[in-house]
Amino acid sequence: MNKSVLVVCTGNLCRSPYAEYRLRELCPDLAITSAGLQVTEHHLEGKKADKVAIQVAKEMGIDLSQHKAMQLNEALVDAYDVILVMEREQQELFCELFPYANYKVYLFGLWNGGVNIDDPFNKGQLAFRLAFNMIDNAVKSWSNKLMQ
Repeated sequence: MNKSVLVVCTGNLCRSPYAEYRLRELCPDLAITSAGLQVTEHHLEGKKADKVAIQVAKEMGIDLSQHKAMQLNEALVDAYDVILVMEREQQELFCELFPYANYKVYLFGLWNGGVNIDDPFNKGQLAFRLAFNMIDNAVKSWSNKLMQ
């Protein structure tokens, strides 16, 4: 069984926090957190989750109100056994930034047809519901793999 999972997206405001909290529900024995590839670049460090993300997540039973964005860094990469990204482009960027750790980064939608989970930021509630439903499906698949 893997002991720790890091979920990564772009700004750590929408997809990765939701996935982190949902994974924690199904894998309570694992250390799980989230971070973003471009948090510092977009001046998002310490920012709360997106307001629409908080609202839609709450409707789906997840409380993101205490989440604060965190930049992905080498210490986090080193500390986690499995790293899950939302899009193939993020996987490529991760492998460029941390080539020594490319063996532990996977697409979050890997077990669901290898789908990208597109960023719903600034695209309204429907985009968030779609992204979060895709995350929920992927979480079910990953929880089975991670708890083996």
